[in-house]
Amino acid sequence: MIQLDKNGAWAGGFFSIWTGQTLSALGTRVAQFALVWWLTEETGSATILATSFLVAFLPGVLLAPIVGTLIDRWNRRIVMIAADTFIAAAMAALALLFWMGTIEIWHIYAVNLLTGVGHAFQSMAMVTSTPMMVPERHLARIQGTNQTVYGVLSMGGPPLGALALAVFEMHTILAIDVLTAALAIGPLIFILIPQPARSKVKQTNRYAWFLADLREGLEYFWTWKGLRYLIVIAAVLNFFGNTMLTISPLLVTDHLSGGAVELGWFNSAWGAGIILGGIVVGTWGGFRRRIMTTILGWIVFGIGTICVGLAPSGALVFSIAGIALSGVGSSFINAPLRAILQARIEPAVQGRVFGAMESLTQSTTMLGLITIGPVTDAFGPRLWFLMGGVLTLFVGITVRMIPSVVRIEDEGLPESSGHRLGVREP
Repeated sequence: MIQLDKNGAWAGGFFSIWTGQTLSALGTRVAQFALVWWLTEETGSATILATSFLVAFLPGVLLAPIVGTLIDRWNRRIVMIAADTFIAAAMAALALLFWMGTIEIWHIYAVNLLTGVGHAFQSMAMVTSTPMMVPERHLARIQGTNQTVYGVLSMGGPPLGALALAVFEMHTILAIDVLTAALAIGPLIFILIPQPARSKVKQTNRYAWFLADLREGLEYFWTWKGLRYLIVIAAVLNFFGNTMLTISPLLVTDHLSGGAVELGWFNSAWGAGIILGGIVVGTWGGFRRRIMTTILGWIVFGIGTICVGLAPSGALVFSIAGIALSGVGSSFINAPLRAILQARIEPAVQGRVFGAMESLTQSTTMLGLITIGPVTDAFGPRLWFLMGGVLTLFVGITVRMIPSVVRIEDEGLPESSGHRLGVREP
């Protein structure tokens, strides 16, 4: 077994784990594209597409505070191994149903729900493990790299998915996703991830530790005024921003007169924009106040999304340019924010804090997924892009009037941090 040490030779072990997770994510992207296109061809319903995303998204929203609290106590490496294995088993079952020719839409819903549970644990464990493996001075660079890779996956997944649909049957595509999961599990078997220090405070009630940890995680960010405002802003923007790509198949087919290939190009343009934004942030480093880079990102994202909403019928190139600009804005938004939070929040409590934040900020995404289907079926897909773009641009222009957000990196940590937020022994 190899023991990682972020104060020593950390890069080899970290990037072995990181590469395995990235290759697994690529397999998942290809499989997701194939499933979305299958649903589009079979139903042509925005409501069904949105529902398939909703059931996959629901566990992350509802379980995030619980998952985060458990992640702060459990071995994060073991959690990642178990979660990746669980996800692979669910996808293998779906592949078997396609191979047998007995697939139903509800089967896809059920597997999306199960894999959503697995991803809730896997992603939280990886996010909270990163500061334990990477020196603080490199966290911003790693987050910029993550944004770039996310863009590569967003850009490469759809064309590969379209190619896979032309060459393989659905059960083979899903089987490939199962095989890439093994690439994520392999390095975790041999590399030990450092765990945060835990306090030894005893509780008289065997379950009291869980409720106390959960409450203190909420208190941690609630006393951090700037972070509290950011959570509200993110929750409002996620209603539109995190849901708009779920209706991109209908935008491409109904408004832009395209097919699977054109959908691949549209989704790839989003990824290309994220790559470009990640490269710019990684090389430029952003403004001295990192939050100002995020504010610029909101403005860029809003302009790009408005362009998609205003694109005339059949204007595929114009829409692709708009969604690419939105991708640039997305990198500008996310990379600085994640670096700020990973650097400022203590590793021992990141699971609880990130879990509570995830649940609060993504709850509106769930509401958006419930709303987007009927709205799109009634008014078409352009309206959703237009409303989301206008709202995001408005926030980007006006948020500088909130001093606690602009000065979030200057604020002191909450008084409830430190020893009070150590994980308790039951």
